[in-house]
Amino acid sequence: MKRFIGILCVGAAALLSSCSQIFAPKTAAEMQPSYLVMETNSERVLFSENANERRPIGMLANIATALVIMDWMNSKNVSLDTMLTVPASACRWPATNLLHLQPGEQISLRDALHSCLMWDDSACASTLAHACGSTLSTMDPEGAFVAQMNHLARTIGMNATNFKGSNGSVVSTASTRDLALLGMYAMDRQMVQNICSKGSYTATVTGSAGARQVQINNTNRLLSSQGVDGLRAANSRSAGCCIIASAKRGSLKALNPQTGKESTYAQRLLVIVMGMPNSNARYQKAAAMLNDGWGAWEAWQKTSDMTDTTKFIRLPKN
Repeated sequence: MKRFIGILCVGAAALLSSCSQIFAPKTAAEMQPSYLVMETNSERVLFSENANERRPIGMLANIATALVIMDWMNSKNVSLDTMLTVPASACRWPATNLLHLQPGEQISLRDALHSCLMWDDSACASTLAHACGSTLSTMDPEGAFVAQMNHLARTIGMNATNFKGSNGSVVSTASTRDLALLGMYAMDRQMVQNICSKGSYTATVTGSAGARQVQINNTNRLLSSQGVDGLRAANSRSAGCCIIASAKRGSLKALNPQTGKESTYAQRLLVIVMGMPNSNARYQKAAAMLNDGWGAWEAWQKTSDMTDTTKFIRLPKN
């Protein structure tokens, strides 16, 4: 299932951005945790709590940044080997400038994407946004890029989402339901799967003193356990400890109610946990929900004729 979100003209993108709903989000401490578990191939929601509540999403916003960059690469034939120059604006958040980038240094698009997706890096996300946004608006590259993020959100049905910046150091908001749509859309991309499934990666940054290498360690501690093969864990003051985890099982053979014949179905769970008080609680909750989710999925298969479409979340079809 392949989908493409084209790059809009700046004027139309700005109009969409101006129509975003404005509200004062609560902090993670003011909200109860929210979660959602679904099987992505059927798009069946197995269980959820507070899934429609708008809340800060922290560095999970970096997923949308990476997706817009991938659409830009496809539409403009931009290579992963393209060297990006770090703008001064990317270095505004020292605590999440994890590669210690300095203005004027260079990093490949490939390495910046890895750092953007594998850990809580604001500087690489902002560098990516500046490179793409500069092709849309020389006056406001960041604003033009964020408009594309909000266009992506509207296109795939994330109607409770309001992206305010290209990285999680700026407080963007969404519902857990919306993040399920984003996770499904992201896992359709082989590049996302390849990056988010890596335990570690070495990035190269080039500056006036020469090249230096930095090891990136994936923050998703559930990788390789319970079949987990992506997406990402994130942590921020506004959002608390969050995770979107994707787990895969072998294909299932079952009766297709439309044809009356046995068919083969892929099986993948997506677990979203938002607003946990600490990292351990996040992973414990996600691991428990993976276990319970597979149980609920198996129970639904046994009791359903597979035509029950209640509690489904569906991505728009092209």
